[in-house]
Amino acid sequence: MPKKSLKETNPYLKDHELCKALLYQSVSSSTALEGVLIKYPKLSKSLEKKLKAIISVHEPSASYE
Repeated sequence: MPKKSLKETNPYLKDHELCKALLYQSVSSSTALEGVLIKYPKLSKSLEKKLKAIISVHEPSASYE
């Protein structure tokens, strides 16, 4: 039986639009640590809601308010 890819199993990567936005944030923060400042757009309100919904399901004790 073939194994599923991380993209198929990770809830943060299943939504293409959210995945892309989170990837941009990750790249931006990682390169900033190296001294390269890159500005990517912040998450839109709708993507923030999607992310909070995923977090609340998978990390119920987390609070980001």
